[in-house]
Amino acid sequence: MPITGKLQIMVVDGLYALANAVVRLVRRCLWPGPRPVQARSVCLYRIGNLGDILCALPAMYAVRLAYPDAKLTLLSSPGSRGLPGALELLSAAPWLDDLWVYYSQDIRTLRQQFRLVKRLRQRKFDVWVELPNGLAGVRVLLRNMLVARLSGARWGGGWRVSTIRWGARAQSERRVFPNEVDRLLQTTAQFGIRAEQPQFPLPLTEHQASAVDALLRLPAPPESPLVALAPGAKRSTNHWPIERYAEVGRTLSDQGFFVVLLGGAGDKGSCARIASRIGRRVLNLAGRVSVLESCEVLRRCAFVVCNDSGVQHMAAAVSTPCVSIFSARDMPGKWHPYGAQHIVLERRVACHTCYMDECPRDNLCVKLVQVPDVLRAAELLASNTNH
Repeated sequence: MPITGKLQIMVVDGLYALANAVVRLVRRCLWPGPRPVQARSVCLYRIGNLGDILCALPAMYAVRLAYPDAKLTLLSSPGSRGLPGALELLSAAPWLDDLWVYYSQDIRTLRQQFRLVKRLRQRKFDVWVELPNGLAGVRVLLRNMLVARLSGARWGGGWRVSTIRWGARAQSERRVFPNEVDRLLQTTAQFGIRAEQPQFPLPLTEHQASAVDALLRLPAPPESPLVALAPGAKRSTNHWPIERYAEVGRTLSDQGFFVVLLGGAGDKGSCARIASRIGRRVLNLAGRVSVLESCEVLRRCAFVVCNDSGVQHMAAAVSTPCVSIFSARDMPGKWHPYGAQHIVLERRVACHTCYMDECPRDNLCVKLVQVPDVLRAAELLASNTNH
């Protein structure tokens, strides 16, 4: 007899309670005392790519403000070498004292793992704050907790199970999940570190402004408002068809906008094809600008049209509105760009909340978003910007 959605939710609620009870118990055994109000050395642990790091910025900065005199280290990993993450985004951040990035290749063997722990012990951290991945399960959290304890941290916090994959469709239909920015702020608030107003302290300087000035000086007419298109995404399930991006870009160009195409080196080809179809009032910057220079470009745009990718979080961090095109692979709302100024286009299908990285149905849910849907959203954002 199949388990109904309501019964699934009851079971899942029990699993959440049990999993987090175990995590809390182990943490209290390892660090029975309260969080120190003063600390000389603090470690922030947050792994992931650009979107993961950007969504964690307000919580990271809240920790910085809670310990203004401490040496603050960010320990991070984007996964494999070559993937963008904290290094590309925060290497020049003045509010960080140390940025320590490692890669999956660096911790493959037990010897490499012990070497990492030994190096961590040399830092003599008073406080360890973990901002865990949203899909981290009990095993991963307990492992990370053990690493923090073996590293000599006098106090640690942040570990919590926030997503259980079992019964995912029932959960997405019946539960409300916080945005990733809010989830991480709630994580630090649990041990008394709160942010009155979320801040995204990106290290944008005159260097990025001058570089972008040089790129835009000749091709972009000063009277033409800028809009950005970003057709890339880490997962193929998040890709909206490039021919639709080209149609949107051509229409926006005809309306007097100057279209800037953004993406990484892997997006050069698709962006070149889009640019050729737009024809005029377009500049392809894919693979030509750094992460922070991309943020500076986005800061100057009236709005951006993009997939569920790091670009939407970059735009949100610089207060540029997005038209974000979402698949239905994840829990609704968790990865939407932060803020009320954005428009998210997302279509639900029977196979929603699949967590697949490759879709066996040819990206059905994403392709249900049509060009007129995007243009209507863009028109609304443009009118709001003008006012």
